Amino acid sequence: MFERTINFVIFRIACPALNNTRKQTSNWHFDTQAVGHNTNVTLTCAAGYWWQPPSLSGHPNTTNTVNCGSDGNWTPALKDCVPISMNILRELFDIVSCS
Repeated sequence: MFERTINFVIFRIACPALNNTRKQTSNWHFDTQAVGHNTNVTLTCAAGYWWQPPSLSGHPNTTNTVNCGSDGNWTPALKDCVPISMNILRELFDIVSCS
């Protein structure tokens, strides 16, 4: 009786480098150097910016963790941080001016 060995080769596609993905208008930065597959990277918004929408509790999300998947994509998709403005706060909390 013969035994056969089957070998599988898994090809992984590299995620785009965050340095190349980040634009001047992204308004976020990261401190991680190694970005292998299944690596989590925390992106931090610049001062005065947040990820939209804010958390369900109403607190601004200033960090977002993304994962480099074996399919070569960042999950969740990379977005830009947006400026925190009074207009956004008014919409979120239904603030009425007292004039």
